[in-house]
Amino acid sequence: MAAEKDPQAKEQVPEKKSKMLLFIILGVGILVLGGGGFFAYKTFLAPKPAAEEAAGHEETKKESASVIGEMLVMEPFVVNLADPKGKRYLKVKIELELENKEAVDKATKASPKLRDMVIMMLTSLDFEEVMTPEGKIRVRDELMERFNEIMRPDHIKNIYFTEFVVQ
Repeated sequence: MAAEKDPQAKEQVPEKKSKMLLFIILGVGILVLGGGGFFAYKTFLAPKPAAEEAAGHEETKKESASVIGEMLVMEPFVVNLADPKGKRYLKVKIELELENKEAVDKATKASPKLRDMVIMMLTSLDFEEVMTPEGKIRVRDELMERFNEIMRPDHIKNIYFTEFVVQ
């Protein structure tokens, strides 16, 4: 009897080891297939990251921006800022980059509208808004949007602050 129990015990031990070995092989196989699938997805199927797309757009912008358009120099603006004490003012010189001579002519004719719009917008700003670089960029973007509304269908390529003094 003891001899019969020992062979059965020996048969059970290798069976457990073979099941354990089977699970290890299956686990490693699943990890390899999962890693290969992830690699294939990232390499072939994943959408491009925003940074790569932005780089592609910036390259086209640089190509188009490398050609300088027609420039229109506007007279300086001196406005009071929306300060409760009324002691701060802003002096700004703006130059507009336009697509062509016809757009410059149209902007020259629309100069009173453009000046009025700039004055109304700048007087609504306070000191904290115009002192940070982000605030200046926001002012530039808002001016460009408003200028393009007035100048439609012509397009203003860029706005340059050639002087920006806050006192």
